[in-house]
Amino acid sequence: MPGTTTVPRIERRLAAILAADVAGYSRLMGADEVGTLTALKEHRSERIDPFIARHHGRVVKATGDGLLTEFPSVVDAVACAIAIQRAIFAFNAGIHVDRQIVLRIGINVGDIIIDGNDIFGDGVNVAARLEALCEPGGVCISRSANDQVRDKLSLAFADLGEQTVKNIARAVGVFGLTAKEIASLPEDALPQTPPPDQIQPQLRRYNAGLRVAGVTVLAAILAFSGWWTLRDRSAPATTTARVVSPPPVANSLQDRRRSIIVLPFENSSGDPAQNDIAAGITRDVMGLIARNTIPLVPEITATAYQGKSLDLRQIGREQDVHFVLMGSARRQDGHLIAAAQLFDAAAARQVWGEVYDLPDDAWAQHIIVQRIYESLWQATIDVEAARARHERPDSLDKHDLLNIALATPLGAPTKEHVQERIALVDRALALDPMFFEGLERQARFHAERVVLGYSSDPASDLAIAEKAASKMLEISPNSLNSLRAKSIVLRAQGNWNEAAAAERRVIEMQPLEAVRRYELGMIQMAQGQHNAALDSFRSAKRLAAGADPVWLFDTQIALADVAIGQLAEAISQARLATSEAPPDTGRAREFSWLALIAAESASGREAEASADLRVFLAKSPSLHSMAEIRKLAPLAANPNLLDGVQRAGMPAE
Repeated sequence: MPGTTTVPRIERRLAAILAADVAGYSRLMGADEVGTLTALKEHRSERIDPFIARHHGRVVKATGDGLLTEFPSVVDAVACAIAIQRAIFAFNAGIHVDRQIVLRIGINVGDIIIDGNDIFGDGVNVAARLEALCEPGGVCISRSANDQVRDKLSLAFADLGEQTVKNIARAVGVFGLTAKEIASLPEDALPQTPPPDQIQPQLRRYNAGLRVAGVTVLAAILAFSGWWTLRDRSAPATTTARVVSPPPVANSLQDRRRSIIVLPFENSSGDPAQNDIAAGITRDVMGLIARNTIPLVPEITATAYQGKSLDLRQIGREQDVHFVLMGSARRQDGHLIAAAQLFDAAAARQVWGEVYDLPDDAWAQHIIVQRIYESLWQATIDVEAARARHERPDSLDKHDLLNIALATPLGAPTKEHVQERIALVDRALALDPMFFEGLERQARFHAERVVLGYSSDPASDLAIAEKAASKMLEISPNSLNSLRAKSIVLRAQGNWNEAAAAERRVIEMQPLEAVRRYELGMIQMAQGQHNAALDSFRSAKRLAAGADPVWLFDTQIALADVAIGQLAEAISQARLATSEAPPDTGRAREFSWLALIAAESASGREAEASADLRVFLAKSPSLHSMAEIRKLAPLAANPNLLDGVQRAGMPAE
């Protein structure tokens, strides 16, 4: 009829929707686009699409790291998800951790809108949100999906409660299976898979060509992701005799070394308007941890403990973690004040704690977060190193050895400590020549031996360092660790301009880490750029965290002050550094004495300079002559230092 508008019929149907994505995809692509895409294509063709076809699914769209699939039955969708995850687990078992790809999968059943080959609607949106909530390697399903599969499949999804998700008006009931639970499912509990029909995925390994291409994927996601388990585990534990067991397979699902749950920081102001401050610090700390190789419980799980009476041992058991981080934050009188405490969960013992009080400017929260992360990074290493030495001294694996090398007892830069660190890293790499973190430390420690003047064979040390750094660049050419290793090697080689360029790239990626500013300052000192170096050292001190060697930063500030003629400041700074330095810090502690002696001599305080030089030489230092001092580039490029210590009476040879 004239004037009548015909409304096209919207096609709808009930369907099960599976949404999947690759955890850490952006970082993988940033590290190696070609290798990542090649690996994803292989997974699709051999371990994903065949299972989708067998379970009667239809791939609706695939966009980069994402995959949207429709199934006529939610039972088929869940069975397919379990099969895919287990196939990828099996494949990754023989792959170096730096080359593993892991999926997150969310499943919902609901009404969808059909538009050609595409689908839309809340049913699709909920599946996507479930995938975003899921831990890497796990499967999350909605309450409606769980209602349909719980009596049809021998799977017990944990009830994770009602979750509010973006762009969905109502809360969504979430149920989850962790990666660990999926990997350990007994055969009789697995959903039955239809006959293979000649499309059985092959669990073959990457070929040599693919390795050479540099397939760089998210490191150890399965080992380093948090667990979603919120089941009732309140049954009383039985007491058993402690059995000393060998270490877990490194980076396996059972490897919980340094694992941590970050409980929501409390708003200590009493003003609800400040809730966002504490929540922001919590999220930012978790973000830093998540970008590194530390197993982390997801925020959704940690939030369940908010407002509850805390039993640290119970939390450790429930979440299978070794450490619990908690804290508080508030704004007060123009300051941002935060406190953080790290606990060994099994012992319910605090292993680190700090209070921060900074002027509340644009950088305050970022600096506090960085300091918390760096301090817990060192504290977790120290505890795990001590645990390994106590529990399994005769069966240390590569991570145990590296933790011991990085632990505080070997932190002082003495010649003996550098040698011990090198020996430990060499043992770790003998167990796994492609151990990425081990390669970085091999490059760094051999290069540092040259930089500090400890090497008896600089050419050999530089060759080893350069080979390790080059291998890292082959594995992951654009990663932060690779650039850090390359920078220290260039510095040891005396390639100052290239070293500075590499260090600046590292600082762009890691702007709040104090040590990076210190290392740039050392390069600038060797280049004779003393004012720029002073700025770098001051920035390092401003950003320093609890585990950072502030005395070393103060020492270099004193040397830079000498270089630019700020002698009174240099004397004060050198005395501070000398008083701060731990007694057993090797050659590095000698630098503050040289700065003090040179500044006193240059400012006309010859008697004090001569007296301090006699005290210094009585300590039998390694830098006992002008010839030895000139061997170190940052000192040799400091004319005021050389002139001052020489006039004070430093022997020529």
